[in-house]
Amino acid sequence: MPARHLFFSPHPDDIALGCFVSLVRVPPGAPRAIVTVFSQSCWEFVLPVVPQRAFAVSTRRLEEDLRFACAHGADWVPLGFRDTSLRLPPGAEDRYPSARDSLRPAVEAALRPLLDDEAVCHVPLGISGHVDHLLVRDAVLALRGGPRGLVFYEDLPYCERHSEEEISAFVRGLGLSLSPCLLDVTREWPAKLRALRLYESQMEPATIPSVERHARRLGAGQGLAERVWKAVRE
Repeated sequence: MPARHLFFSPHPDDIALGCFVSLVRVPPGAPRAIVTVFSQSCWEFVLPVVPQRAFAVSTRRLEEDLRFACAHGADWVPLGFRDTSLRLPPGAEDRYPSARDSLRPAVEAALRPLLDDEAVCHVPLGISGHVDHLLVRDAVLALRGGPRGLVFYEDLPYCERHSEEEISAFVRGLGLSLSPCLLDVTREWPAKLRALRLYESQMEPATIPSVERHARRLGAGQGLAERVWKAVRE
């Protein structure tokens, strides 16, 4: 049987944003699952956020995420952790390195039963600096003992805010010997847009244009692309 593909999504929408083409190109017959780690939230477009809205907000996000998974033939595994809107002060989500977060052991414990030695694990690169993204990346890295079998997808829309030089410097700083791989998404772009619009409660007006600018930058005039990073030696 082909290797199983596990798509680790810090929040509902992260796979549709940064890893869409990898999901839809999983080989026929290969099992695929979307693992949404931080699936409880009270974050909305109107600030300040209201913790008492967590049930309503989380329910809608989960409905959107389930529709996305079903539409793309993926199993869906929401883990139920609270995101930063429910556990950190406003604006602190990018100031807490994952190694210091008290949730790290619990996240690793929840992910451990899902992993096997042969699974291909798609994880966020972490350039967003968002602690939820870092927790997911670092937990899978720790459980795997390194980048073998991992595919690092670029966090969007955050990545679009960085130059190519800044992105390359960030990747070098990880010390994982990662190499880029461009994936042409031109043909799948209409499907990606439909997928993003499933996440109506999370798509701010600027999000899809930002994702498209990044895709066109990567396409360098030849179309649209997503980029993933893999270990040079696996």
